[in-house]
Amino acid sequence: MMSDLEGQAPGAVSLLGVNAAGLESGNAEAVDGRSLPWLQDVAEVDAWGSWQVTWRDVVVVDAKNEVRSVFNLTEHDLHQPADYQALEQELLDAR
Repeated sequence: MMSDLEGQAPGAVSLLGVNAAGLESGNAEAVDGRSLPWLQDVAEVDAWGSWQVTWRDVVVVDAKNEVRSVFNLTEHDLHQPADYQALEQELLDAR
């Protein structure tokens, strides 16, 4: 998806992953063979808690770091063109 976003809006959208606090042991697997920046949440920050994240949520934030929408990848399969396009549009709209 990042290459599609770059083609439509070069440099305007950034993607990164945020792992839940307490699940640090899976970080090596999560980043193996991938180029997606990966952050580790910690109890002192509790990004997952403050954003009320559930497993496989994509939290779309704007330039002010304000949450615009949440797109869950369990409910929406990115192999389905409509779901892929919906997330892509959410990201482009947030730029």
